[in-house]
Order: sequence, then C-alpha cells, then structure tokens
Amino acid sequence: MDVAQCQTMTRFLGLDNISDPTRLIPIVANHEYVYLLQQANNVDIDNTYGLSSRSGYNDIISGSNIHSLSDDAPGFFVDGDTLKKLNADYSIISLRSGLTLGARMSYTSFNDRTYYTNGYEIGYIQDIINYSLVNPMLEFKFPLPPGQFIECFMSCLYVTVDDILYISDPLCDYYDVRTGYRRFNRRITMLRAVDDGLYVSDDRVWFMKGKSNEDFERIEVYSHRAISYTDVCINGQDISDEIKGNVAIWTGENGICIGDNNGVVTNLTESRYTFTPTNQGAGFIRSKNNVRHYINSLY
Repeated sequence: MDVAQCQTMTRFLGLDNISDPTRLIPIVANHEYVYLLQQANNVDIDNTYGLSSRSGYNDIISGSNIHSLSDDAPGFFVDGDTLKKLNADYSIISLRSGLTLGARMSYTSFNDRTYYTNGYEIGYIQDIINYSLVNPMLEFKFPLPPGQFIECFMSCLYVTVDDILYISDPLCDYYDVRTGYRRFNRRITMLRAVDDGLYVSDDRVWFMKGKSNEDFERIEVYSHRAISYTDVCINGQDISDEIKGNVAIWTGENGICIGDNNGVVTNLTESRYTFTPTNQGAGFIRSKNNVRHYINSLY
C-alpha cells in the first residue's frame, strides 16, 4: 500500500509564474526548505521567509485627484492642480496652484531647495515658498525647460524633455544652449542618479559616468527600457552589506532591476516572474519590522 507523505510548508521565497507549478523546486536555507509560490495575494514575506497577511491602511488625507508623492517623508504631492506639502503631523500646506491637470510631477533636492517639474511647469520650493526659474540674462544661458524628469548630480540639475537631457551649469538652474544637453535614441523614461553616475533609459538603459558635463562617458548597460516612474534610490547596504553607496532600483520591461554605482545592472526576477509591461507605473520602498520591500504598481 502506498503511504501518503505530508509535507508542512512554512517558509516562502516569493513568486514564480514561469516554471511549471507542479515542478517548483524548493531551495534550502538554514537547513529548511524554502518554497516558491505560483500565486500570492495580499501577503508579505519577511527576511526569515515567513508569510503573513498584509496590513490594512488608514486614510491620512483626502482630495480630488492626489498623485506624485515625492520620495522624501514628509514630502510633496499634487492634489488636482495644486502642489502641496505634507508635514510630519499630516498637516498640509498649499504651495502652487494652476498646474496642468493630471501631469505627473518629478522632484529632486538641491541644497536647500526642492525642484519640481511635470512636463509643463517647472520651479522650486525654498523655505515653504514657491519660486519660478529666472532668466539669468547671460549670453547663451537660458532657464531649464519644464520636462518629464528632474535629477541632481555633481552640483548640476538634469531635466529630460522627450529624447533630450538638459544639463545645467554647476550650482545653477540655467543651462548653456551650445553645450548643455545630450540627445538620446527615444523618449527618456527614467533618470536616476547614484553616487558615481546617472542611469538614463530610452529604449534601453545607459549609465553616464563622469564628474561633469564635459567628461561624461555614456555606456549601454541594459538592453530593455525602464518603465517610467518606477525607479527609486536606496543605500546599497539596505540590500547587502557587500554593496557600497547608493543603488537604483526600477521595473524594466522584463523584470525588476538593480543598478549599482559602477553601472552594473542585475535583473532580480527575470528567471522566475513575468508580467505585461506598461508605459508607466509607480515605485517606492516600504520599511516594516526592519525589512524593506520594493513595491511597484503598473498601469
């Protein structure tokens, strides 16, 4: 007579929707089997591979059309046509109204200022006051134009407008019309700085390494584009003690990727998870019980 064997499963690694669900082979960690899942809804997996129900949430603020929450906390967000600041006590300050409805906002910190742009408007916040960019009235110099993404690297500001990356003069928010730009193959879908360079995506991902506009070296580092607004920057040691400096994480067309300070890109999910790519999404890091999760939403 055959004897049925019962196996208790208590440790889980994550999703695998590529392999045959009847052939999901566990790995061994700390002398225990750790299993992959074909499906998982509303659950969290912690750093001990434990599975738990995802916590609920409470409404903090309400509005007409809230979007574009900035990375920092407390941070900035857009409600309808108004740029607002969310304080630590969840009070709200309105900073600028009359923005283009539905336009995604991008932010970057530069000294004591937070610059923002949404493709139609550009400006900065300093001491809870909104400012516009001023024409420097210098030959060949113009204020940075509104764009889809904005970033700061090596004391310069970077703004993307379709397939063009504009680069400001050092410590300024204007650029030189003769030299202050780089053109890419397609519309730029990601702009993210790490300590030693910039990740820029069009129909692929490039790493721009160098200390200034004049000596940038542009290297192709990944053959698939990044999905817009899914990128974040975190300390590499939050991932592994062996990773130094800041790293970029984004969702690409074929998986979740991490890019280190040297322009080395690793796809973390390609071998076990597939999805339908979209044009844009959102990404953020959630910290819970000393475990950090990268969470994305694609639409």
